Amino acid sequence: MKLKKGITDLFISSFLWGTIGVAVQIGYGEDANPFQMVMIRSLVSSILILPLVKIRRIIDFPSILLGIIAVTFYETYIYTINYLGASLSAVFLYTAPLWVLLNSLISKSEEINIRKIAASFSVFLGVYLMYLSNITLKDLYLGLASGITYALLIIQSRRLQLRRMTNTEIIASQSLWSFPFSLIFLFFNSFNLTIASIYTGVYLALFATLLPYYFFYKGMGKSDSTTATVISTLEPVFTILLAFIILHQVLTFLQVLGSLVIIFSAILISF
Repeated sequence: MKLKKGITDLFISSFLWGTIGVAVQIGYGEDANPFQMVMIRSLVSSILILPLVKIRRIIDFPSILLGIIAVTFYETYIYTINYLGASLSAVFLYTAPLWVLLNSLISKSEEINIRKIAASFSVFLGVYLMYLSNITLKDLYLGLASGITYALLIIQSRRLQLRRMTNTEIIASQSLWSFPFSLIFLFFNSFNLTIASIYTGVYLALFATLLPYYFFYKGMGKSDSTTATVISTLEPVFTILLAFIILHQVLTFLQVLGSLVIIFSAILISF
């Protein structure tokens, strides 16, 4: 049985994203500020990626919209990590395949089959099993906010791909236009930068933005948004494993069971 095109790229991006929760939690332990981390992330990634693109190619409303969605997702997810911890926030993030699937059904933009539907709902089942006994109403709101904003990011980036934008241009749009809006969030918080915010933000720029999004968009371009989103659900599995090794967060039986269901959904859609 031969792997679908783009699967390897999607696995690499999932692993890199799986380090986000651990890196951010370490940053929080050193007094990092979530809004400052996002601002540094957008600034550094913009500086590194903009020389590789023609600016006029990313000055339009769809590109700006991607930046707005990106910064909203960044802020929501990093806040969720602070409130729920690395493992829980990463798992709740992956309600996103359900929203991407719903968009595909409504817009009829991609082929939907039984395998995609089964894989997407397996993700939901895995999330439910992992935190069956710990879900509060606020957990649910935060999880849905992270999942929906992540899904919107995937949907909008896919639209830009279909408009013939290159992966580098999409990453540049995401980085450049998220920066000014990150300053708005920072305005209501604090401009007094901490060292931890700087080095955590730089890490996020390199290993949570430039590299993983390059591999993710490359993989999605070879497959489709539903497949890409479901494969990327391996991120919480990597996060849980890394959190166990580095932060000594212990897995429960339901977490292990939920992880296995998520892995199954990724395998189901990979072939």
